[in-house]
Amino acid sequence: MKGLESSLKRDLKEMDTSLRRDMKEMETSLRRDNKEMELRLKHDLTLRLGAMMAATVAIIAALVKLL
Repeated sequence: MKGLESSLKRDLKEMDTSLRRDMKEMETSLRRDNKEMELRLKHDLTLRLGAMMAATVAIIAALVKLL
């Protein structure tokens, strides 16, 4: 009985250690993925804003020519 108890405790400790390690790896991976997504979104928004500004300038220039 003592041997079985010791074996179960050891197995539980190993499982706990493994789960903690896996959770830490997942957390690190999620942080990295979130950072990459944030950078992509910033880049996309910058491009879109630039395109809107260029279109605005073109429209204003066309209006100035017409008037």
